Amino acid sequence: MRIGPVYESLTERLGALLNMVPVPVGLSMYGMPIARTLQVAQRLGIFAELAKGPASGAQLADRLGLREQGTKLLLDSLCVNGVLRVRSERYELTRRSRKWLDPASDSYLGGFIADNYHYWNWWEGLEELVRNGRAVEMHDRPADDPYWRSYITGQYQLARLSSADVAKAVGLAQGAKSLLDVAGGHGEFSMALCRRHPDLRATIVDLPGSAAIGREFVAEAGLSDRITYVENDMFDATLGGPHDGALCFNIIHHLKPDAMRELFSRIAASLRPGAPLCVLDLFDRPPGESPDISSMLGLFFHLTSEADTYTSDEVSEWLAASGFEPAERKTLRQLPGLALLRAERSN
Repeated sequence: MRIGPVYESLTERLGALLNMVPVPVGLSMYGMPIARTLQVAQRLGIFAELAKGPASGAQLADRLGLREQGTKLLLDSLCVNGVLRVRSERYELTRRSRKWLDPASDSYLGGFIADNYHYWNWWEGLEELVRNGRAVEMHDRPADDPYWRSYITGQYQLARLSSADVAKAVGLAQGAKSLLDVAGGHGEFSMALCRRHPDLRATIVDLPGSAAIGREFVAEAGLSDRITYVENDMFDATLGGPHDGALCFNIIHHLKPDAMRELFSRIAASLRPGAPLCVLDLFDRPPGESPDISSMLGLFFHLTSEADTYTSDEVSEWLAASGFEPAERKTLRQLPGLALLRAERSN
């Protein structure tokens, strides 16, 4: 049976983050090899080579210094799930997979796929987590660990797909001059807001390993004069201010409720009255609703930080307790399953 093309929606990309692909239950035993073949092909440079044009297995093996037999078996497996097709023994990317796997594409996600390779070992700790509550710490690495480049590059590639629409939803006031971006790492959301607001300058607070890679993306975009980094833990860093807005994107699922309330209070103290704090995340289903992708991600976040996904009502309550007005929930077509909570600092 042919598995449909992957990465055609954010839901599928989130599935890849969990080292899974959307396959029928009867084919679930193939989820692991499908995910692994994608990761390995990306790491070996196969997709980048095929983006240049069709090639036989022997040609690819020769160009990339690989074994011919293993290369051909890998290529055939990628044909099964629709990522590649073969004609006259020459393999090529399909039109839909080229959108995500061609380095020249504006929607290229090769770095994100390659970074999924790291998650494999983390999932080995799942049984230990369920038995004893022992989680994996994914951010506790030296600043010069190569992991940071893999991780931040993958997250940057994802963010590019939606950053312009997210910047619009943030709703900064016209003439806004100062933005705080907490754990903003790759810098893409700050860059999108700077492109939208010509007088805006942003301060990104993140760990040194993350900040080092983010600076490179900011420099490539020509925005180093408007975006600066503070290298520190978000609970210890000086947040500055007063700012005209703040971002807290894709981080609260790594925090327990007490830590989240502390962070929201710190951010509130750095904002002007009426300035918005925007929280972008995948929120858990309301009580009583059937499990969905958020449940699987909740398990992943629990595995990697002992935290969880939360409902938007819970987070809204914690925002209110930290000095913010009632939150407005916004959804974006480009981010199915995620939501943006926008709450203004109380006067």
